[in-house]
Amino acid sequence: MYCLFPPLLYRRTAADVESQLLQSVASDRFQCKVPPSPHRYTLEEVKIKDVVLRLVAVHQMEMREAHLVLTGQRIWPAAKVLGLYLVENPDIVQSAGSVLELGAGPGLPGLVAAKLAPQPERVVLTDNKDLVLDLLEKNIVKNFNDDPMAVKPRCSHLEWGKGVADFRDQHGGFDVILASDVIYHRPDIPLLLQTARDLLNDKPTSVLLLSYNDRAKIFQQTVKETAAECGLEWTDIPFRELLPEFSQIVHPDEVRHLHLMVFMKGAS
Repeated sequence: MYCLFPPLLYRRTAADVESQLLQSVASDRFQCKVPPSPHRYTLEEVKIKDVVLRLVAVHQMEMREAHLVLTGQRIWPAAKVLGLYLVENPDIVQSAGSVLELGAGPGLPGLVAAKLAPQPERVVLTDNKDLVLDLLEKNIVKNFNDDPMAVKPRCSHLEWGKGVADFRDQHGGFDVILASDVIYHRPDIPLLLQTARDLLNDKPTSVLLLSYNDRAKIFQQTVKETAAECGLEWTDIPFRELLPEFSQIVHPDEVRHLHLMVFMKGAS
């Protein structure tokens, strides 16, 4: 029997289990021993108020498969909260000429944005793993294939900090950038924020929306300090007050360490 933690852990809540698992990831103690398995995918309907998505993903994760957080095949609560924020504030997407999702995984926030956007083809979902890009392609087809002539969002390979200028030359800059639950190691933070800054358009309304669970409670200060170093101004969004319906799509324990933040380019 494959066991990562002592039996006592199994008497804790699911949120406690997830927290300890991902604290291990964040502190580099976790070593993946089970390769990711696409056969674990299932197709399920995810409803964010009036937006309904059909998503292929790892919807049920066993303890031994916790490494899948590294491959972006699971839908995490932070993605649902960010999706809800977009649904409650559709003007963010509807007034944007272009939308990008970084580290998209199954693509929930980006696909919500595409459903809200007047031009879904101006929504680009990215990841740095071929396995995840294949998953994104599946989910785009599942949600934008009713009309063969309909325009669809796109997906593309992007690794933070590498080839960002070439990516911008190909796709242009973006008015809105989305990222959810993409921070697991401290060195990821400057790569994420600098990449986002380099791809944001120079408009006063251009924003990065970041939703993440700081399960190990070690990243929030680094995020803020790094944002300042990258020339980004930030604001915490009090989603618990602004989005009281969040408890209908995620259990409150799952987001007790969640931060929802908006970043904008500072004045030059």
